[in-house]
Amino acid sequence: MELNTMINPHNVRSAIDKYMLADGMDPIIDLEKSHGSWLVDARDGKEYLDLFSMFASMPVGYNHPYILEHSEILTKAALNKPTNSDIYSTQMAHFVDTMGRIAQPKYLPHSFYIEGGGLAIENALKTAFDWKVRNNIENGNGILGSKIIHFKDCFHGRTGYTLSLTDSPDPRKTLYFPRFDWPRITNPKITFPISDHLDNIVDSERTAIAEIKEAFQQNKNDIAGIIIEPIQGEGGDNHFRHEFFKDLKTLSLENEAL
Repeated sequence: MELNTMINPHNVRSAIDKYMLADGMDPIIDLEKSHGSWLVDARDGKEYLDLFSMFASMPVGYNHPYILEHSEILTKAALNKPTNSDIYSTQMAHFVDTMGRIAQPKYLPHSFYIEGGGLAIENALKTAFDWKVRNNIENGNGILGSKIIHFKDCFHGRTGYTLSLTDSPDPRKTLYFPRFDWPRITNPKITFPISDHLDNIVDSERTAIAEIKEAFQQNKNDIAGIIIEPIQGEGGDNHFRHEFFKDLKTLSLENEAL
């Protein structure tokens, strides 16, 4: 018996709204006709230039010819959901080997795959906590290493630890959820053109550096890491100078934080 799984594009929102909050964007994506960087609305065929690529999860665009050519391989991999940490497959081995040869730099020889950005941050935080506590124990500083330095206007996710690292302009994303009171630092974002605002930018960077140094001093041996988005999206397309990133790296090395 053939199952009819198609819903009229004009009825998509009402069908979803019966069972969950349907407050997404207006277009109804046509997964077959969308192409490259163009999202096609299934209701009227109108094309939209996709400038957010599904939060960067579609970097090669829609229906890339090479992916379509090898869709049978992807279908076989998608039909089942093995726990890849416990059960291996030829498909997984091919993926890991390809990523290792093509995408991984030599100074990062090991990989750990995570499904989603928020969970990637969670695991990075756990790595920092684990490393810092073990380092403190080895150096006789006790079981310390439970805090993360982060920046105002940041967004790192809506999962457990990441809620404490999210400073969203929309308070509903963190309201009423328990969070850690971790050091939140002034955001020395760039104002363009840089040449016209360089003095103010440098002053903001100095303020941020001073706040970070104070945080390390007030939380001796308890800062496990510093986290920053290279470009803040939620906070308003905020960029930072390369010199500031270098200062952050120096501070992390001086204070034994990741």
